[in-house]
Amino acid sequence: MNKYAVISKIVGQTPLQALELFRSTIPELMDVSLTYAGRLDPMASGKLLILIGNECKNRKQYDGLDKEYEFEILFGFKSDTGDVLGMSEECSSDVLFSEYELKKVTRSFLGNFKSPYPVFSSKTVEGKPLFHHAVENNLGDITIPMIKGRIYQIAFCGMREVIAGKLIENILEKVSLLRVNDSDTRVGSGFRKNEIVERWRTFQVIEEKKFVIAKFRTVVTSGTYIRTLASQIAVKLGTCGLAYSIHRTKIGRFRSFTKNLGFWQRTFN
Repeated sequence: MNKYAVISKIVGQTPLQALELFRSTIPELMDVSLTYAGRLDPMASGKLLILIGNECKNRKQYDGLDKEYEFEILFGFKSDTGDVLGMSEECSSDVLFSEYELKKVTRSFLGNFKSPYPVFSSKTVEGKPLFHHAVENNLGDITIPMIKGRIYQIAFCGMREVIAGKLIENILEKVSLLRVNDSDTRVGSGFRKNEIVERWRTFQVIEEKKFVIAKFRTVVTSGTYIRTLASQIAVKLGTCGLAYSIHRTKIGRFRSFTKNLGFWQRTFN
C-alpha cells in the first residue's frame, strides 16, 4: 500500500470531504487511517496530500512543505474572509492601475513576511479556533497571533474585465457548491453560507458595472494564506480586493537562490 496519495480537491469541498470521497472510491481504504497534510480552503481547489495507514503517524514530517498556487484577485470587493466565502462589501473599483504598476507592487511582496492570521482560520487561540472567536464576535478580547513565511516567487499572468451581473452569477455558483449540514450545530460548521449568498445577491443591482480580475502564480512557504496576500496586494494598489479563485498546483520542497529564482527539489505527485 502506498504511503500517500495526492488528490485533486474541487471548489466547495472541505479537505475532510475530499478525503472521504477518496476513501469511498477505493474499497481497500474503508478501514484504513487517512489524514491530510496541509489544509485547503473550501473555495480553493487543487492538490491535497493524503497520508495513508501507518504514514499518518509521521504527519509532522510533512509539515512545512512549500506550495505553488495560481490565484485570481477580484478588485473592487472585500470580505471578512478574504475570499468569496465571506461577508462582502463593495469599495471603489474606479482606481486605475497599469500592468506595470501591478507587476511592481506584486514584486514588492517577494521575500520574508509577517502578518496576522486571518480571523476566519483554524489557528487556535485560547483553546478555540480563531473562526470561533470571529463568529462569536469576541475578537476584541483576544490577541491575534502573527504568522511568518516567505514568498519565493510571484508572477503576474494577466488581467481581464468582467460585467457585474456575470460576476455575481459566477460567485453565487461557486458558493452553492459548498455542502453544509443544516443539522450540524457546531460553531462555524455552516460557513454562514445562507447569509453570504444573500449578501452577494444584494450586488445584482449593479449588473452593468465592470470589475477587474488579475491572475498570478506564486510559490510560497507552508502556512501562507493566499486570500490574505490577495487582499494585501489590492490595498497596496490603493483599492480593495479578495481572492476570486485559488488553485494549488504543486506541493513539495522548493530551494530558493535569490528573490524570484529557485527550483523544486522534490514534488509530491
